[in-house]
Amino acid sequence: MKCPGQDTRYWKPDAIFEIKCPKCGNTIEFFKDDTTRICSNCGQKIRNPKLDLGCAQYCPYAKQCLREFKEIDINEVKQLLKIK
Repeated sequence: MKCPGQDTRYWKPDAIFEIKCPKCGNTIEFFKDDTTRICSNCGQKIRNPKLDLGCAQYCPYAKQCLREFKEIDINEVKQLLKIK
């Protein structure tokens, strides 16, 4: 089973968006399930400002899903899930 939140068939138009790199101002395209992107202009690693893993609080597949987000450390996951 593929998570509906990650299945592109269920994505809305705002699931793909652009932000400006805080270091150089270059445009960076994010998909809603990207954890981070690297700026092609300056190499700065940028965290997805819209990443929402709140569903992991109740989803029975959360452990499997979160394994895909290896580049996020456990403290970031806890912050995203609002866990103390």
